Amino acid sequence: MKSKKKRILTEHRRRLALEEVRKRGVVRTSELSAAFSVSPMTIRNDLKALAEQGHLVRVHGGAMAKGVLTAEPSYHEKASLKVEEKRRIGHRAAQLVEEGMAVFIGNGSTTMHVVHALAERPRGPFRAFTNALNHAMELTRVPDAEVYVLGGCLRGVSYALVGGLARGALEGVYFDLAFLGANGISPQFGVTIPSLEEAEAVAAVVRRSRRTVILADHSKFGVVTHGKYAALQDIDVLITDRELDPQVRRPADQLGVEIILA
Repeated sequence: MKSKKKRILTEHRRRLALEEVRKRGVVRTSELSAAFSVSPMTIRNDLKALAEQGHLVRVHGGAMAKGVLTAEPSYHEKASLKVEEKRRIGHRAAQLVEEGMAVFIGNGSTTMHVVHALAERPRGPFRAFTNALNHAMELTRVPDAEVYVLGGCLRGVSYALVGGLARGALEGVYFDLAFLGANGISPQFGVTIPSLEEAEAVAAVVRRSRRTVILADHSKFGVVTHGKYAALQDIDVLITDRELDPQVRRPADQLGVEIILA
């Protein structure tokens, strides 16, 4: 009788946990542990079972609903999140730019802070390439920057130019540095963003860059979204904030990725 009661309690808790994940999109293990007054290990077992049944996706520190894989916040929604962390990351990234370089700056709210930081401190002539319409406008304010914009189909949600025209514009062009944003970073699933179209364009940039630099705050680690554009071992430098869990950075360290905490 006791075993049957325990099984019913477990099934009921897992059903409630799944409802919470579906309602909120992403939920941390610690939050569910506190809500149900059980240990984090118990919740991890619950999430593992639900993931094996195909109900959700496990990520580092919790779980997310399957629909989150394709959900894409707008540029303005992202720009209002973790502003101070993104500012520090952008300023640290800008220090890597030297006179005479060819630099690609991908679309995104974190990479926009690179543009702002470049405008604050002249460093001599360099070439700036971007696939983001809003970044291109801001780059005109950067002293000594010769600005090149990739053509393509404009995605209003992110201001990114994508598609065959964008990929064609990259033919025969190579970069010293590529600054790229990410919605998810996972040792297993790589660096991901929600749009498959954008992922195709960004993957082409990675192949043409001497050094690929990913800019992402700590909340992006352990997250998986729809379109993969690089494996973790394809990345040269990862700039993030000081809130990153040392346990989370270990796989990147083991793969030889240089990690800079801003």
